[in-house]
Amino acid sequence: MGFAKIHGHLTTRIGEEVHFSAPKYPANAKLEVGTIIDEVWADQSLNCSPPQALKEGNDWGDYSFFAQLIRWKKEPVEFSIRLGYYRSRPTEDFWEFAGQMTICADWHHIKTLLDSTLAKSWWFADNPQKPNAAST
Repeated sequence: MGFAKIHGHLTTRIGEEVHFSAPKYPANAKLEVGTIIDEVWADQSLNCSPPQALKEGNDWGDYSFFAQLIRWKKEPVEFSIRLGYYRSRPTEDFWEFAGQMTICADWHHIKTLLDSTLAKSWWFADNPQKPNAAST
């Protein structure tokens, strides 16, 4: 499955529609349609960078990570938060949505996941060292 290529700079996706469909099972699952109403980027300056030359070794290119608030087009109105990313491979002049298996859930689940992650303060170091079991 291919996704649309965004040539040039990766600009805001606010106002863009998103389409979610269930895997092939169940076959009668409906397509869900929503609109991105807000977003944040991990490093928005990366979105304006020119295509990168191929570096030595195993170069996967640039990855731009985001969180988006989605309003679903159904009644009653529902919202989800999606965490995902776009990628631009070395020498490519476009960005491609690369998070087809993104995390997308209601705010309660996302908040629990992010709060639990941020509580692991020892993870946020260049060389994480697990503290002794008494302090975790």
